[in-house]
Amino acid sequence: MLKAAIVFGSNMVLQRQKEIKIWGTGTPGKPVTGRLKGKETAVSEACTAGDGNWMLLFAPQEAERGLELTITDGTDTLTFSNISIGEVWLAGGQSNMSYLLHFDAEKESALNEPANPDIRFFDYPEVFYKGQLEEHDYSKVGIWRKCTKEDLPYYSAAGYYFAKDIQEDLNIPIGIIGCNWGGTKACSWVDSDYLKDNEGKAWLEWYEEETKDLDVEAYKTAFRLNPANVHSDPLENPEDRGLYPGLTHEEQMGYLSMLTEEQKKEMFMPQIGPYHEWRPSGLYETMVKKVAPYTLRGVIWYQGEADVQKPEIYGTVFRKVIECWRDLWKEQLPFLFVQIPPFEQWFMATGERYPELRRQQELVAKTVPDTWMISSSDAGMRWDVHPKHKKPIGKRLALLARGRIYGENILCEPPAFLNAQRVLSGIRIHFKYADGLYLKGDKLNALAITDADGNEIIPVEVSVAEDGLLITGEFPEGVKISFARTGYYEVNLYNKENNPAKPFEVIV
Repeated sequence: MLKAAIVFGSNMVLQRQKEIKIWGTGTPGKPVTGRLKGKETAVSEACTAGDGNWMLLFAPQEAERGLELTITDGTDTLTFSNISIGEVWLAGGQSNMSYLLHFDAEKESALNEPANPDIRFFDYPEVFYKGQLEEHDYSKVGIWRKCTKEDLPYYSAAGYYFAKDIQEDLNIPIGIIGCNWGGTKACSWVDSDYLKDNEGKAWLEWYEEETKDLDVEAYKTAFRLNPANVHSDPLENPEDRGLYPGLTHEEQMGYLSMLTEEQKKEMFMPQIGPYHEWRPSGLYETMVKKVAPYTLRGVIWYQGEADVQKPEIYGTVFRKVIECWRDLWKEQLPFLFVQIPPFEQWFMATGERYPELRRQQELVAKTVPDTWMISSSDAGMRWDVHPKHKKPIGKRLALLARGRIYGENILCEPPAFLNAQRVLSGIRIHFKYADGLYLKGDKLNALAITDADGNEIIPVEVSVAEDGLLITGEFPEGVKISFARTGYYEVNLYNKENNPAKPFEVIV
């Protein structure tokens, strides 16, 4: 029986200006042909191999709307309608990328805007294990959604705001493919072979230790029988409905006080096994490989909070995720990603190790080609790991894409530490990307100055000075200047594009 991969369907967006790849399964040995109707495009042909897999290749196209794709093997025919050609981005990561527009603080404004037919969204189902997709009905997830009041609540909020800005700027169709999962570690999204000869092997050792005494067959049986492990309707997921809308710190602590230690362990330290979403390589196998090699422009990524257990190796693991995906797609895909936001505590999770995670993210942006990072330094919540305003995140990712991918001559990056120097009146801090640098408020937030013994030093004054800061005062040698280097902070230093400054630390 002729089938296309789940990621293909009516209303989809195909990538412009690159070879378009369409694949699926059929009768072994039977030729498959396809045609993009409405365009003068030659029929692409592929013969299915012995396992029944086929792939069609279409020549690069320019942006277009209202197309139809037919695929046939001479017996069966698939027809997909209302297809667009434009820009396609994959939205990867964990809960702050999967966070739905349904829960966003500005949802009503988005829903009440005129429907934009040039924005489409596909969310790949959260599949725990091979074969689960065939065992349940995932039709509410594995479809291309239009930009309507009915469909918008299912969009990734950050992905939607990104697509909206890109579409308005380029005036062509934009497609977002969601391939993300709340609470997941970076090691879940990479082929485990990429972690064996570097620091990432710590996650492979962790998994081995967690499962050494596991009754695998009993585990698998219990897992399959648990209805909570079928994520077929995002708007009805009990965990999302309970946690994403937000609870006050007092409500969280009150809830925890009612749980036994065993209940806390079950909720926050679940049994790891061969079906669990945290297992190394798990979601790479069940999700990423099912999306590849869908032709893309690039990846937007929002993840890192779940790696707080081993923050010092996050840079290595994330670097391997990027390398692995680029190898899988056989292309140097650009990665635009989010530096995780300020955060102090959410239930039993704390942000005290986040500074190292942010530092590791900065290292990736500085050392891995074709990767760029935005700042979320003003977009966090003290008592919630899921900030409710995703518009700043989407808009900043879009600004970065416009400048770094689409070639616009704009200021698209956040202010970033360049150097520090002693001057007669104190210390000057210089930033890159600092055009129009300004403070929101009268006093700079998130700054700490300490001497070599760790004693706090209070400056006479801190002011904006052209491309940086002037810290006035008398300072001994070896003072440490830290900016936004705590779990939670509130940055109020911006450039003219309202991009907040990134964390930094320097000894002068």
